[in-house]
Amino acid sequence: MSEKFESILLEHETLNKLITEKDLNTFVKFPSFDTFSTEFIDWLSPKYYEAFVEIYNTHLGTKKEAKVVKLINSTWFCNAETTNRIVEFLSERLDATVELSKQLNKKITGNKNLEDIINVSAAMVNDVLNYINKAIFEKNLPVITKKKDEILDNSLAVCEELKQYKASREVEFQMFNGILDRLKSIKLNPEQQVRYDACISKSKSSSNKYVIITVILVILFIVRMIARFAN
Repeated sequence: MSEKFESILLEHETLNKLITEKDLNTFVKFPSFDTFSTEFIDWLSPKYYEAFVEIYNTHLGTKKEAKVVKLINSTWFCNAETTNRIVEFLSERLDATVELSKQLNKKITGNKNLEDIINVSAAMVNDVLNYINKAIFEKNLPVITKKKDEILDNSLAVCEELKQYKASREVEFQMFNGILDRLKSIKLNPEQQVRYDACISKSKSSSNKYVIITVILVILFIVRMIARFAN
């Protein structure tokens, strides 16, 4: 039976490379999951888990981290038991992210220190709402959704703290918009969506006011320069 399944695997080049070479490229197209029998998937599952973990550990934090994002976003060729193993493996990362998001939220609340604001915002973008975590968030599984919601609640709380600053406070405003930009492609629950929309509304309103004020200042400067030369 093993030889039969190995022959089937050989028929699918991209999946075979993933399993045997533990590698993939970011533009790869895998066959449909429905192509395979339950028996084949059961046979493949331990091999798939091994490949998944090796690719994750090899490329995480490197210039080839996009391979990890692609792997997480792609179909998982495994049975329910192995899916649970992968979720458990990824959950350790989300646990750390939940804790970090809590710490960042706590650190910025009521904190007017510019250096802290920059550090918290950078950590939100690079360590909390990075592309690996965003890929994990896409998996509609109860364990992941629960942790995702906690992370996003803390992320939105940081945005709401930064929302108080006017566009004229350029650094804080850029940090605010940077976090919003990372959140825009993440599926939010209804309550989170309301909070996000309020932040977006504030961002647009502040941006418009900033542009108007800037234009007025430029016009006043030009008028003063003309008056000076006229005299």
